Parts: sequence; structure tokens; C-alpha cells
Amino acid sequence: MGVRVPPPALNFKRNILNVQIDNLGPRHERVSIQISPADYADAFKKSLKDLSKKVQIKGFRPGHVPMGMVKKMYGDQALADELNKLVNKSIDEHLKDNNERLLGDPLPSAEDRVEIDHTKEQEYTFVYEIGLQPSFELGISSADHFTWYRIPASSAEVEQEIERLQKKYGNRDEVEEAADGDVVYVHLQELNEDGSAREEGLHVHSFFNFEMLTDTGKELFGTIAKGGAYNIADIFSVFKGERAQIARNVLQMQEPSEEIVEAIQPGFECKVDRIVRLIPAELNEAFFQSVSAEYGEVTDESALRERISGFIEQYNDNMTRVQLDNTLYKYLIEQTSIDLPDQFLEKWFINSRAADGEDEETFSQFMRRLKESLIFRKVQQEHQLEATQDEIIQAAVQHVRNSYGQLGEDFVRYIVESQLKERSFVESMHDRVMQEKFLDVIRSMISIDDQATTLEEYQSLQKETAYAE
Repeated sequence: MGVRVPPPALNFKRNILNVQIDNLGPRHERVSIQISPADYADAFKKSLKDLSKKVQIKGFRPGHVPMGMVKKMYGDQALADELNKLVNKSIDEHLKDNNERLLGDPLPSAEDRVEIDHTKEQEYTFVYEIGLQPSFELGISSADHFTWYRIPASSAEVEQEIERLQKKYGNRDEVEEAADGDVVYVHLQELNEDGSAREEGLHVHSFFNFEMLTDTGKELFGTIAKGGAYNIADIFSVFKGERAQIARNVLQMQEPSEEIVEAIQPGFECKVDRIVRLIPAELNEAFFQSVSAEYGEVTDESALRERISGFIEQYNDNMTRVQLDNTLYKYLIEQTSIDLPDQFLEKWFINSRAADGEDEETFSQFMRRLKESLIFRKVQQEHQLEATQDEIIQAAVQHVRNSYGQLGEDFVRYIVESQLKERSFVESMHDRVMQEKFLDVIRSMISIDDQATTLEEYQSLQKETAYAE
């Protein structure tokens, strides 16, 4: 169910009709429109004439259908269409004359229903209830202070990221014995209870590291050597996780059913094919060239640490700004007072919900959504906010880069080009750009105080705030 705020502007010639306006309450009116035969006769005749040229009826050539038949078959509908045009013109002229805009759609009066009869030249009176958009001011100013928490990068975070990069761009060497962090590549053969190879049983190539082993598994394997063979009495006690997880992660089974997992014999022979150890990259020229793909051009460790700190702090700023924006937006909605025609809107809400078949949204939720729409539209119009094509593309690139940036810019461009062919994705990026511009305006209207803090202190504060709410 949509909220029409406002309808598109319509420019009609002045329409001389008898229009009566009755005030039903704040921003709530009854509009009575009296239409005489002289007002609609010419337009009705022209409509019938146009129809006679278009309709196709068996037994008659196109354009040769008798007018009497056209009137009989389409007269009421044609007259209703012409009357509806006159009603719409009258309402739009009333709005234009009084510099008003609609909320929702005009509601026809249930007590003043109109029966259309094209065979009678008679006067028609249409009665509608309308709601009008109120004028209002935003309930925020520079006197309102909000805190933007700034979290600097810690030395531990920088060190952790450098270690990750060293592992990523390091070498992988085969070794004879496994140690913590090594990857052990093995062949697993399902066994019968007597220890013989199970006919048509599982035999897969797999891999694991020490972190995947339970205490029982560590005790069983002891020192793991290349070429070693181990008999496992119960594979589900050797590796961590539920039976289904072990079936997927260790036995390399694709989404096995519960019945298949239960049918697996627990005994397996495990032969070690090879052991691979990651040798972290040294902090040398080749390493700095490699990491430049992620962090921009860096030539030494000091520059890399500074760049990493900047990225971490930018991430932290984005995180805490989301909290700032949420707090600010909630305050804006609560502090902005808008006098709405509640009685009309409740009628319109019930009518629209019945027509759309939707019943999940409550009236209070609808009213809040309407209030948010009016506030957004006010800011959009007063500050002439719009999203250009370039801005939408840039938002798409950043969105995809956040998810797939580690795979390189070529892959990011490929995904962006593909996604931009989807209308729903383009609309989502358009909304993202508009939301950011809206928030930029709102932030400029209040006072923001920076406050340095640590990640732990910020997380603790967020928990306290959530608990208080």
C-alpha cells in the first residue's frame, strides 16, 4: 500500500462548475461538485463518436457500428469517464487556487453514491472527502547536540592486519611434520567393523588442521608425518562439530541427508598425502608491491602501518556514524510536529488496505511512515536533492567493492556492470544516494561533538543504550 505524497501537478483549463467546500476539521474537507448536462453533453457525444470508430462488433465493419448500439453497450462507461475527468479537473483547480496538495486520494462519500444513466440528461453531484498536506517545520536546530564517537586504530589491530597480509602474500611450502597452522592433506577410506575397506564405501581426498581436531583427535594423531597412516575408530569423535558438519567439512559430502549421515560407518583409514605450511612474506619490496593492490601505493612498513590505521579508522567512523544517524533520525521524527487529518487518513487507510488486500501494517505504523515521507519530501524539495546517474554508479561500485574488493577491481567492475542491468538494484542504489544526501542535510542542521573512545568502551555504551530502550 503506497502513500501518495503529493500527486503530480496537473495543468487544466479553468472549469466552470458549481463546487462547494465544507471544512470537516484540520486539513480535512468535503468537496461537492455539481455537474449539469450542459457541462458534459459535448464531451460525452465526442466520446461516443470516437468509440464508434474504434469498437469492433461482429457483423459490422470497423467505423460502421450504429450509434444506438454504441450508446447501449458503452454509454454508461463513456459518460462515467467524462464525468470523472470533470471531477478531477475541479479538485485540481481547487487545490491550485488555494496552493494545496493532497494527502492520499479523494474518498467518494459512501452516503452520496451516484448512479450513472446515459439515457437521462440529468444533473450529477459528486461528493468527496480530501486530506490536505500540512505545512510544518523540522524539529531540529543547531542548538541540538549529538555525539559522534571516534575510535582510533589500536596497535594490536594494525599488527593483526599486517600478519594477515603476510600470510596472504606468503609462500606455501611442503613439510615433513605438521605444526599448528599447517594444512594436512589426507585420503580417507571408510572401513567395515573388522577394519577392512568397505566395498562402495566413502573414499575421499580431504584436508584439516589442528584447530579442527578434538582432544581425542589430537591424542590419536600425535605427531602427524607425511606418508603416515592412522586407523580412526570413530571419525565423529576425532573432529569438532555435529555429524552433519563433519560429513560436509571433512568427508566432503554435499548437503547430505540425515539418513545418509547416520548410515556412515564411523571407522576410517587416514593416509597423509602432504603437509603444507604457510611461510609469511617478508616485509620487502615485493611484499609492498603486492599489498599496494589493497591499500594503494606503499613503499615501506611505516607507510603501510599509517595506511592501515587510516582504513581502520575510516571503518570505525562509518560504523559510529550509522549509530549517530540512527539517533539523529529518531530524534528528528519525534521532535517534528505535523498536524495531520487523522480522521480522513484513518478512513483512507482502511479503504486502501481493503483494496490492496494488505492487513499487516497497523494504522500507527502507516502514520509514522507517512510522517517520515513528508519530512523526507520537504528536505528533498527545499534542498533540491536528486541522484545523478554518475552518483548511482559510484554507489554501486562502492557497494560491490565492500563485498568483493579483495577479488580485484576487474571483478568488481564485472559485478557492477551485471547488477546495473537489474532495475531493482538501480532503484536500491538510487535510494542509497538519496538517503545519504538527506542525512547530509540533517547533519548540517545540528551540532555534532566529536568524542574519542575505544572500541570496547563504544561497544559497552551500545549495550547499555540497547538495554535502556
